[in-house]
Amino acid sequence: MDPLQATEALLAVIEEDRARQCEAIEADAQRTAAQLLGEARRAALERVREAMVHERRRLRDSLAAIDAALATEVRLHDQRGFRALLDKTWDRLPAALRVRWSDAAHRSEWVHHIIESARAVLPVDAWTIAHGPGWPPSEREALAESLERVGIQATFVEQVAFGPGLEVRCRGNRVDGTAGGLTADAGEVGARLLEYLAAGQPGARFVASLASNELGPRP
Repeated sequence: MDPLQATEALLAVIEEDRARQCEAIEADAQRTAAQLLGEARRAALERVREAMVHERRRLRDSLAAIDAALATEVRLHDQRGFRALLDKTWDRLPAALRVRWSDAAHRSEWVHHIIESARAVLPVDAWTIAHGPGWPPSEREALAESLERVGIQATFVEQVAFGPGLEVRCRGNRVDGTAGGLTADAGEVGARLLEYLAAGQPGARFVASLASNELGPRP
């Protein structure tokens, strides 16, 4: 082989080896690039997931805060509404009790419950029953007769300053079944009235319960 052919053969071998090395380097570079790209994508995806988790948590906390604020506002609105309704009903309570006392059937129930309460706590003795104007004598006489049958002597005293209802006295003790006495404990009466209003019960039902001594007369 002449020197020229030998040189060309050597160059061919070198070129072939260079091509193989280039291919190997290129393939390795591609693998490295693919690996780096995959790692970058995974890292980016993880960051996106973390950001989404954080954002969902932030949104959930924000929604919880909004729900809490809304619930508070609704509760305050309901309380203000009940307060206004309570005040309005309380203002009408004296008139409602006067109307109830003016009705014979309702007045009879009122008197019956107060007298029964008095019999439970007062001695069988002489009673003084004070009342306001407008209680028919026939009803008082019938009550006096029924009390006399159980040994109680009743004396009726009309007092102009009294409103609806009656007050029973004996030996320094008393059972106050007047409208003023039944509503004297504003805290208790207001709480019970609010219960009726919250339950959707009509105000007339509360007035009936009050006059029927469900709250109890004041001793």
